[in-house]
Amino acid sequence: MEPASANAARMIDGCDHDVAALLRAQSLRPTKARCQLLSYLRSTDQHPNAEEITASLRSKGSDIGVATVYQNLNLLVDAGLIMRFKGADGRSRFDADLSPHSHAVCDSCGRMVDVELNEHAKRVLHGVSANESHVAGWRLNRASVELRGLCPQCRRH
Repeated sequence: MEPASANAARMIDGCDHDVAALLRAQSLRPTKARCQLLSYLRSTDQHPNAEEITASLRSKGSDIGVATVYQNLNLLVDAGLIMRFKGADGRSRFDADLSPHSHAVCDSCGRMVDVELNEHAKRVLHGVSANESHVAGWRLNRASVELRGLCPQCRRH
């Protein structure tokens, strides 16, 4: 475990040094709200919506408001520090994992987990997109697969 002084050195005005550096690299001031949001999203493998993020941060003692969460999530998305996508419930969900990955989604409860496709699946997906006539001329930056089914908890019920 790090000594308190080492941990304090990693914090800048309540913001982890790495998170502050990421924000500054995108010309964003590392405000308390931005630091809390980005730190939270980087620490979870869940794909929360704005209300879930607000509730989680408040449960940890933050007094952050929903409007502040929405404003700063939009800024973080625009800066390319997090991704926004529609969840199974139609609401915007957020993910700080910017690496190429896909998701498995439960059709019953909406739970979403990250899935890493194997190399064969990635090649097939890339080959399909590159050879389809209706995307001729497009410059595709990434691809994502959404696998649908029932999570273990819902299968038990």
